[in-house]
Amino acid sequence: MMRMRRKWPWILSLAAVGLAEASPPEKPDSERVALTSVDPACSAEKSTRCLCVGTPGTATAQLEEIGVDLGALKTAGWPCVQGDFDKDGQPDYAFPGKGYSCNGSVPVRVLFTKDGKVREVLALPREVSCLQLYGIRSKPGPQGVPRTARQGLVDWGEGNATWVYLFNGKAWRASRHLSESR
Repeated sequence: MMRMRRKWPWILSLAAVGLAEASPPEKPDSERVALTSVDPACSAEKSTRCLCVGTPGTATAQLEEIGVDLGALKTAGWPCVQGDFDKDGQPDYAFPGKGYSCNGSVPVRVLFTKDGKVREVLALPREVSCLQLYGIRSKPGPQGVPRTARQGLVDWGEGNATWVYLFNGKAWRASRHLSESR
């Protein structure tokens, strides 16, 4: 009996090690954002037609709300602007809604990510038509577009219809500017 008492701690520690090593394999995480560019050469700062392909994690309902075809996003791609709008080193994605073209305005949802998961989804304050990445600028640009230390979004327009969207850490700030001749 004494011999058995001394073996119990040893048997229990072996069982614990065996259980730790035999943990079940990880299941695919449906909460993860897994998006990539369809064409890595497409510059969202120069083109309004860059596409992202993959899965948006837990943001599916917010994207469906504006008409994003999740099947197309998963297989062929959907218009998307990737950037780091909150300057946290994590990728963020702006998705225009159904019917996106430079001929009409649509709503936009922006997915902010953290560690590969959706941290927050926010709408731009206005609908857009020609969405592009607004790059970092150390001084104001032509037609008075603002300087910024973070990437933002821009909807180039005609006349007095260019809108720049910059995220201040809590909300999107929109400013209107004269447009360049394009």
